[in-house]
Amino acid sequence: MSKSFFVLISVTFLLFVPIFLEANIHYDMNKRKFVFSLLLYKIIKLIGGYVATYNGGIAIHLTKKKAVLIPYTEIENERKKFSFMKTFRLKSFNLITETGAEYFIPVSIAHILSRIYFFIKNGKKENIENNLWLTDGDVLRISLHSVLFFNLFILLSSFFKFIKEKISNICTKKMRKSTI
Repeated sequence: MSKSFFVLISVTFLLFVPIFLEANIHYDMNKRKFVFSLLLYKIIKLIGGYVATYNGGIAIHLTKKKAVLIPYTEIENERKKFSFMKTFRLKSFNLITETGAEYFIPVSIAHILSRIYFFIKNGKKENIENNLWLTDGDVLRISLHSVLFFNLFILLSSFFKFIKEKISNICTKKMRKSTI
C-alpha cells in the first residue's frame, strides 16, 4: 500500500512541479553575431552557441567542432512539426536594445509590441523591462533575457491535442477518398 502511494505522489509531483527555463539571446548587427543559451533552473546549461549563415541555409554552432546545418528549404517543414514553444508560459522578460537613429522607429514599435504580447499572456508589470538606448552611428544590438516555465502536464496535454488533430486529419482524408 505504501509503495503504490509513493508512486502516486511521485508521478503527481513530476507532472505538476514547474520547470523553469532561462533564455539569453544577444544579437549584434555590426559584428554579425547571434549568440544564445538555454539554462534549466539557472544552473544547468541545456544548449548554447551561436548562429551563422552559409550559402543555402543557417548553421547553428553548438560547440567548436559541432554545428547543425539547416537549409532554407527545410525551415518551412520544421515549422509545421509539433512545437514545444506553445506550451511554455512567459514568466519574465528583459529586453535591452541599443540602436542608432536609422533603426529607432522600427525598434521602438517592436518594444511596444513585445510589451503588448507580454501583457496579453497575463504577465505582470513587475516582470517586464524594456530599455531602448539611442547612440550615434549605424548600430543595432539586442539583448534578451527571459524566463519561461512549464510542467509535464501542460506538455503532455498539448502533445495529445496535437496527436488528436493529426488522427482527425487522417480520418477526414480517408473519408473523403472513400466517398469519391
